[in-house]
Amino acid sequence: MDAGMIAVLVPIFAIVGGFSVAIVAIVVGYREKMKRAELRHRERITALEKGIELPPDPEPDPDARRTGSLKRGLAGLFLGIVLYFALREVAGHDVAIFGLIPAALGVANLISHFAAREKRGNGAARDA
Repeated sequence: MDAGMIAVLVPIFAIVGGFSVAIVAIVVGYREKMKRAELRHRERITALEKGIELPPDPEPDPDARRTGSLKRGLAGLFLGIVLYFALREVAGHDVAIFGLIPAALGVANLISHFAAREKRGNGAARDA
């Protein structure tokens, strides 16, 4: 193979590989979620058959979602900044501007996080 052919194949394999990893992650996550639901269902059916009182379903933690928004926001912001500087060094300023897209999404997540905190009233209690 010559260098031109390799230069064409590398991006193709990178894109296909990236999509493959994403698809596998989605499928594995879905299977895991379904397996947990099935095991929980079996446990509840067995408890009902034996006449054991069922414990109440655990309610989702509202703070977990807020923390996730903070983590996603910080990760997106820093990823965008690093990507901007890396692309600026490699490809120039015209291409590097696309690195700011993840940074903008990170800032949007941070704004969402702090707006939700203020809406709940937690911001005033912590600042005092």
